[in-house]
Amino acid sequence: MDKYCRHRKIIYNSGRSYYYFFTWSIPEVSMTTKLEVTSYLFEMPNETKYFASLSGSEDKITFTISSTNERLKCFVSMIIGSKTILLSNSTDAPVRSDAGWYKHNLITLSSEDEVFKKLRQNPNSTLAFICKMINRPNVSVKSIATNGTSTDGLYNLRPLAAVLGNSSESSLKEKVVLKVDEETQTVSKAVLCGLSPVFAKMFENDMREVNNNVVTITDIKMNVLKILISFLYTGKLPDCDVDMICELYYAADKYDVAELRQICVDLIIPQISMENMHCVMKLAFAHDDELLKSTVTALIATNIETWLSSDDWKNLIDDEPKIAAEVLNFFDF
Repeated sequence: MDKYCRHRKIIYNSGRSYYYFFTWSIPEVSMTTKLEVTSYLFEMPNETKYFASLSGSEDKITFTISSTNERLKCFVSMIIGSKTILLSNSTDAPVRSDAGWYKHNLITLSSEDEVFKKLRQNPNSTLAFICKMINRPNVSVKSIATNGTSTDGLYNLRPLAAVLGNSSESSLKEKVVLKVDEETQTVSKAVLCGLSPVFAKMFENDMREVNNNVVTITDIKMNVLKILISFLYTGKLPDCDVDMICELYYAADKYDVAELRQICVDLIIPQISMENMHCVMKLAFAHDDELLKSTVTALIATNIETWLSSDDWKNLIDDEPKIAAEVLNFFDF
């Protein structure tokens, strides 16, 4: 069982938060009438520990994360076949046991639930749980939507507030022109450099952009750039399809806009399917994003026979052999 169990640490927010990513692939779950399994015991910083438990029967299934840290925040996706069938998060307070463990009841399904019926009826009998956990020992966790994206627009504006509060009036009035082909977008230099370390470094160095305040961008479309700039000013994103979100991810990662990059990941994960898996996989490995890599690999685990006989798999071996090798390594072939 633990052959398909993965646990990784990813650090965001300048090291203030520890993001752990746990994936679990359970084979032949739809055929199981009685299931009681527990993962390894994993360790986090500050001696925090956690483990996952799955309980299943003919008419009920539950998935929990137990931890020694009361403030652990958990988000879980349940995948079967080619799509995510359930998203959940730990909005309720965890239940404390006599032994001092805090249990997060993330998924409880009965035979009356539509998701449970889909689970039993699905011909693909491998079930994947993809759980992201945030370990913030001294920071309270803000309101999070079921897709993992912050619903508090003002919270996303905190970096902007810091830039505006710490910049002089003259510097705030200075403008930068971003140019894509013949189109241009004007933005506050203080905002751009304050929220993007890459742009800040660009203007700190002796580069042509320092003299004329014009930056030519060749690998990002103007509509993507406009959404990125809008996010810097508003902390919000418009409704976007998964292709646009992937392009936004590329832009956010290139210019190190960490908040936007994380939101893109949270929006991409629920939309990963067999149809767009190849594209998302190349994005994940190109940017060495552990969350996206583990999510795609977990989805492959639920469709391994179909995937290995597909043209996408053959193309991956030909075009990206290192990625193909890492996929195979997940299954310990």
